[in-house]
Amino acid sequence: MEPDSGDRRALLRQQLDIAWRFAEGYVIDRVTDEVMLWEPSDNVCTVRRTTEGWVADWPDEENPPLPDTTIAWVLWHIEWWWANAANLAHGRPKMEPGDHAWSGDTEGLVAAKSMWDDVLRDADLDQPVSGFTEDPVPMWLVASWVNFELTKNLAEINQLALLHANATGIVDPARRKPE
Repeated sequence: MEPDSGDRRALLRQQLDIAWRFAEGYVIDRVTDEVMLWEPSDNVCTVRRTTEGWVADWPDEENPPLPDTTIAWVLWHIEWWWANAANLAHGRPKMEPGDHAWSGDTEGLVAAKSMWDDVLRDADLDQPVSGFTEDPVPMWLVASWVNFELTKNLAEINQLALLHANATGIVDPARRKPE
């Protein structure tokens, strides 16, 4: 990692790289289909396979308690979040949650990251972005928010994977203590 020279793009890139190292080390190759679709409670948002592909539930935020989520739902959320942010960064319309079908695995996360790398490389960081919040915000704030959201989502995925391991007794061999 290069030292921060005060350049915003370099700082945003470094933040993303830190989160992505966590994704590579603890998510991408460690999350199986079983773990992705495991439901931690009876009150859950997940993704469901339909004839059109994987469709995500959307929580009823007006009637608490909010549901737990599956890892698959969180992966869908990251894909949608990045796709929507990229659309807005390019001046395209906001993408509603129901307009994004989940890819079905962690490869969608890898593809979304590659797309976001291109946005982060090419974007005018001072350009106002409309549709992300109530009022337009500069692209550097959108990029910072995306980095934060990815970090939070990866922590949620790791926590759900740990809950699954503890609930089922199935421990990822890479996480076992050496004997």
